[in-house]
Amino acid sequence: MSHGHALEHCCDTDSPDDAITPIAQLTAPLIADSANSAHPVETFFKRLGDALAAELGEDRESVYTNLERVAVKQLTTFNPSAHITQNDLVDYVLGANTLCKQADLDGKFAEPPVSLYRGGHFDISALTWLDGTTSIHQHAFCGAFHVLAGSSIHSRYEFEAWQAPAHMQRAIAGRLRLLDIEVLNKGDTRAIRRGSSLIHSLFHMDRPSVTIVIRTITDDTNSEVQYDYRWPGLALDPFQRHAPTIRKLQFLRMLLLLDADSARAHLQRVLASADLFLAYMLISEQVQLSADPAQARDLSALCTALPPKQRRLLHLSTHNDLLSRSIVKYRAKLHDPGHRFLLALLLNVFDRQDLLRLVQREFGFDDPVELVMAWVAEMTGHTDRFENVIGLDFNTTELRMLTSMFRGAGLDVVLDQFSDRYGATEVARQREQLQALFRALRSCALFHHVFADLVD
Repeated sequence: MSHGHALEHCCDTDSPDDAITPIAQLTAPLIADSANSAHPVETFFKRLGDALAAELGEDRESVYTNLERVAVKQLTTFNPSAHITQNDLVDYVLGANTLCKQADLDGKFAEPPVSLYRGGHFDISALTWLDGTTSIHQHAFCGAFHVLAGSSIHSRYEFEAWQAPAHMQRAIAGRLRLLDIEVLNKGDTRAIRRGSSLIHSLFHMDRPSVTIVIRTITDDTNSEVQYDYRWPGLALDPFQRHAPTIRKLQFLRMLLLLDADSARAHLQRVLASADLFLAYMLISEQVQLSADPAQARDLSALCTALPPKQRRLLHLSTHNDLLSRSIVKYRAKLHDPGHRFLLALLLNVFDRQDLLRLVQREFGFDDPVELVMAWVAEMTGHTDRFENVIGLDFNTTELRMLTSMFRGAGLDVVLDQFSDRYGATEVARQREQLQALFRALRSCALFHHVFADLVD
């Protein structure tokens, strides 16, 4: 089955012959008769964990060398998605008096996570996702992940630093490039490689999506940075605990509440001598608070200790952060697989032709622009199927202009097309408004990447 076909039907109910009967339902009489019996979820993942432990051994070096390969093998063999449902996990956790030692007990990553097996040097967890999406990131651990429920857009990238970074450098300037995008469905398994050999992000399509993750847990956090990445090419250490940096951020937040004018003056002073990491943290926070993209440019220009090329990178990265946040917010309001697929592409694909090729590949449409515009019309309430839940009120003129822009038309071509349709006199009368509309659509949060090459 192609990815496109699987995506179209990812919300369909399985046929009776293929349906998975929840383990909790199959074993309900047993559980009722014997309160001390192990829950089937616990039993299943103990078998999986014990199989991993038997093949890996107890030596830390052996686990770290072989876990990626063995985890992929055992997840493929055991195929948790064929035996465990999200409802089984809920039944297990809510009925448990004891659990194995829990990673991420505060639930900072996933909505929520639960550890299901704790080995000497590895952990098996189930990560449930509702509306969250991961940043572009790499790992300081290795292992594998398996889609238990739902489906996700999996994007892989490569990063090229402008110059060789120092060991454990907390921010690196460079170029981030999208390598490929795939749709992962229930039962798919992928390796987790340590370091920059796997830079990726996951945009979860269904609500919920559940991922089983097997990973090393005794990694040396002082030997390798688990970088997050910002488009178009900034690598950051998200776990940075540099005391002066943290205190600067905290004191500037305090000053914003006490005296905004004083806070601005101090911010300018700090930015003038800030390194790349501190400058990014300060500017990104200010831009997110103000929701003003102009601040990304203005504050980046104040970072005079940085080379002009890095100041430009700061501007682009913090501006993109603000616009990307809007796309992620739309995700929580849209649950149709096609709509979420388009949002995932708009968040992760930075070239219009690449985006259209991916739509065509996954859905097999001869004219991918027609399908994209059908999604946009649905998302903005222009059909009977969906309400306008994202608050973008595109009228017919705007939708027609968007269609031309997705086909690669610059402003002059759009105006010529409109003249053919509405008459040259009418277009000349409204030329300024049409120019403003074109520029607004080109810089819109949804489309700012894919329309960046269009000429006005």
